[in-house]
Amino acid sequence: MRRLLTGKERQPSALITAVVGPDKDGGWMVTWAGDGAWPSRVAAGSLTETADQAESAVAALYAGHPPVPGAELQFVLYPWGYKNGPIFDIAGTPGALTARDIQGSGKSFSGATLEELVEAVRQSPDVPDENSMFRWVRKVSSLPHPS
Repeated sequence: MRRLLTGKERQPSALITAVVGPDKDGGWMVTWAGDGAWPSRVAAGSLTETADQAESAVAALYAGHPPVPGAELQFVLYPWGYKNGPIFDIAGTPGALTARDIQGSGKSFSGATLEELVEAVRQSPDVPDENSMFRWVRKVSSLPHPS
């Protein structure tokens, strides 16, 4: 009889997704998705801190297994509800982030932090902020190595 492997017993796959949204305590939390292993629960008070902790957790996870060429961490950020609105693709590194609508509107926002990007969209009069989301893909090889 085959035994089902839990997330912690499997090898990490080429893609792990961190679904980030508000938690009930006013902070942010990550729900993991993927075909392989994923880290334990991550939660923090700010969106940036939550993303930093998720990056560290993923880097530590992948460091404990054989290399997975081209592995990516995909953040899917839901600061509010989402109902088929704009999807903003984030590029850059902390300190210089840009979010562009990948559905053709041409809208683009800049900020030093994830919070600044979210606020820029929220303040935009022509973007339905309660109906948009963000995506940020990071190469696992570019994440800070665990100490």
